[in-house]
Amino acid sequence: MKRYFLYFLIMGGMLMGSCRKTEYAAIDSPAYLRVFNNLEYSPSLDTKDVPQPFLTMLIDPVLDADGTPVSAAITGDFLDHRDPWARPYPDAASNVIWQKEYPGTKRVLAGPILNGYDLASWAQVPSGKHRVIFRTRPLSNTPYFELSKGEKGVTLVDTTLELSPKEVYTMHVLTEDYVKNNPIMYLRRETFPNQPFVDSMVYVNFYNLSSDGFFEKAPNEIVNQQLASTKLRDTMYVYGTLSRKKNGLVTPINGFNGIPMGRVIRSLDGVVTPYQRFPLFPDTSSNKIFTGNMSQAFGFYRAGFNPQNLIYPLDLPAGVYSALTMGDYDENSTTGLYPYKIKGDLRTGMIISIHSGNDNPRSFSSVNTVEYINRKFYVTTIQRTFEPPVYK
Repeated sequence: MKRYFLYFLIMGGMLMGSCRKTEYAAIDSPAYLRVFNNLEYSPSLDTKDVPQPFLTMLIDPVLDADGTPVSAAITGDFLDHRDPWARPYPDAASNVIWQKEYPGTKRVLAGPILNGYDLASWAQVPSGKHRVIFRTRPLSNTPYFELSKGEKGVTLVDTTLELSPKEVYTMHVLTEDYVKNNPIMYLRRETFPNQPFVDSMVYVNFYNLSSDGFFEKAPNEIVNQQLASTKLRDTMYVYGTLSRKKNGLVTPINGFNGIPMGRVIRSLDGVVTPYQRFPLFPDTSSNKIFTGNMSQAFGFYRAGFNPQNLIYPLDLPAGVYSALTMGDYDENSTTGLYPYKIKGDLRTGMIISIHSGNDNPRSFSSVNTVEYINRKFYVTTIQRTFEPPVYK
């Protein structure tokens, strides 16, 4: 369900639901913004009176004399905790109220196709200087500005930012310090639209956006009476493995088992990390149309360890090893070895495989961001443009 299908879905929904037409005001010199809520919802006796992080984002809000918002130039409401996989396309036909990101399913003026990248999951916003507030809100279906004053929550983040025209931004609400548990806004100006990436390669970069002190002070996780590999040190080294699935068996592709893919350093400074790459068609027997059912696995190793000297990475001290796998993996063979699993594209993980032209499926390269935040992995996939399907 890509950009080319969204128009038909939206039009179908409009015809079925009403004849009302949505009008969008053009934005001069826009920036492009995508927002994620990474704050945890952890109900307990200790936190029962603490405002839970169901959020509303307000850009350039108007406040009353008591500091309560009464309006805003841009509102991102019903912002819940993000999904593990941020898909490369928005579900524009959905009527869901609670959002896993902004703009999510919200009807906004979406980002364009920029240098061959589809920015339909980014919202156009005015460039320039803005005040941004994130407020808590109740878990209800009432829009923020229809809530009573007492229900409009408290401010968790109040900051200003500067957005440059035609630039692409990813924003997160994060916890800066593990002990203080203080939320902050993290803003990253993405570089992928301006980099000389080639269509024959898939790109991925890595971030550790965990709170300061998380590794040292957060409790270790025990699963089935074993220490789980769910904590990363502030510096880890990444190794990638590409595998194909054939006749129900997952087998590493020759030449792509445990290849070095740089390092990931914990940081909240908003600087884009270097992109690593792997071939769109790593299997030489591929027909160069569909790459075949496959998976990508990324192992994270403490300095001094690698896939060659850590052959069986189970029941190790915290921070020695962890891993993420995506795609058509084998559940049984990856249990324990790859504690994090995010499907992405069900057949090909980070690679997008879709009906395009006369081919069904056809595989396309993508740009991906892997973010580790306080014991959880998240992946964002950005797609290139492609030809719409041809039905015979």
